[in-house]
Amino acid sequence: MARYLFNVVFFLMPFATFWVFMLISRKAENRPDLKWEDAPFGWLIIAGLTLGVGSMVVMGVYTANTAGTAYEPARLIDGEIQPGTVR
Repeated sequence: MARYLFNVVFFLMPFATFWVFMLISRKAENRPDLKWEDAPFGWLIIAGLTLGVGSMVVMGVYTANTAGTAYEPARLIDGEIQPGTVR
């Protein structure tokens, strides 16, 4: 679940960045006519997809299991739960 939220956050980063830019531009340049509808949505979507896919690739590379390892599930030994391990 956390991986999906992580990817959604990366996808929404360009939109949030443009929104902050728009707020700062309105106040600094005194441009009240700058509206959200003027946003370059095509480029924002492309940037969001690039960041989202890039985060999936990076997470896959750094969290992948190495070759030759096996997961041993948790076990109940003498009434105590022994946690699972990767060997």
